[in-house]
Amino acid sequence: MKKTLLILLIVLLLIPLSPNAKDSLSNKNDVFSFLREAFQAQISLSDQTRTKQEISDVLSPYFSDKYQKMFWNENIFEEEGKFVTYGSDFAFYYIPFFEYSKETKVVISSESIYVLQFFPSTTEGPVSYADHYEGILLKKLDGGWKVDEYLYDNIPKSIMDKAY
Repeated sequence: MKKTLLILLIVLLLIPLSPNAKDSLSNKNDVFSFLREAFQAQISLSDQTRTKQEISDVLSPYFSDKYQKMFWNENIFEEEGKFVTYGSDFAFYYIPFFEYSKETKVVISSESIYVLQFFPSTTEGPVSYADHYEGILLKKLDGGWKVDEYLYDNIPKSIMDKAY
């Protein structure tokens, strides 16, 4: 019994407390899964107030330091010495509302992954916008993939040509 308990304890200590950057994104489905997890991490920040370190721990597995700073400046607010995000239909630096279908294009290279989609104009609902492209650039950083840039109609032509 003690031996089993000791082995279980060792196994639990070897499991990381938080996920590390995803080191392998070899196909479209892997990329989509990663981005869904990244988006869930972002929206989880509205559940409760947290310390700066707690927010960093939630975002770090998915987002570069540069991206976290942009997200922080745009979306994180202080409440009684702790921090939280508020919901919005149009918040910058969140993972875009991709369809994760054939409409969502993925261009994978050894050091970068572009994910992009065309969003037709809409005048219905609380938010209206013109036709545009939105995208995310993932880069290989510290041995793993992380979201590093938000793209809004500034996707390089060479990537657009490969995607479409």
